[in-house]
Amino acid sequence: MLAGGENSSEISALSLGRLAADGGIAYVMFGGQHQEAVEQILADMDDLGSPPGYLVDVMTEDDETIRHRLGDAGMIVISGGESVDQLRNGLLGAAIEGIKTAFENGAIVLAQGLSVMLFGNWVILNNGEYASGLEWLENGLILPAVTSIANDPQAKNLLALEPAAIAAGIGVDSALALGPNGELEIWGDREVTIALGKDYSTS
Repeated sequence: MLAGGENSSEISALSLGRLAADGGIAYVMFGGQHQEAVEQILADMDDLGSPPGYLVDVMTEDDETIRHRLGDAGMIVISGGESVDQLRNGLLGAAIEGIKTAFENGAIVLAQGLSVMLFGNWVILNNGEYASGLEWLENGLILPAVTSIANDPQAKNLLALEPAAIAAGIGVDSALALGPNGELEIWGDREVTIALGKDYSTS
């Protein structure tokens, strides 16, 4: 689930409604300075009747612990982070390995806010350069809090450079839900817009 904003009760409730895998909810942290914000998310989810949750700090815990604690989760919530660079550094390696294991076992992955960009083929770093993402949305650039992707300068630039690219903008109270077998749903306010590279144009 790719949510354009953070802490939407509707998106969180819909995600919990799809929860089927055993295990608690793992809340991903990107450094201890964000613990208070993550604990607030944990409390909000608890108010919605979520299973027990625990924190996983991908910046400080060792790789084996990260893989194990994320891989055993029934749901993983990713939010916060100071920048795309920090999020990318934290998720690459052991964290994404654990997330993939959990997803393959039926877990729900809820990425919120800035973290959704990581699940595309490309991310835009702090210096404006492009880097590889986690590639869950093939050929995709995902921009949170964007309701008109065709008018976004970052999306326009990528589509000009990469004719096979797909740019997706997700509003702050909306989410793009992707299933393991190609399923796709739009949740919340349904403010999800798509722009395509020239490879998709028809005569």
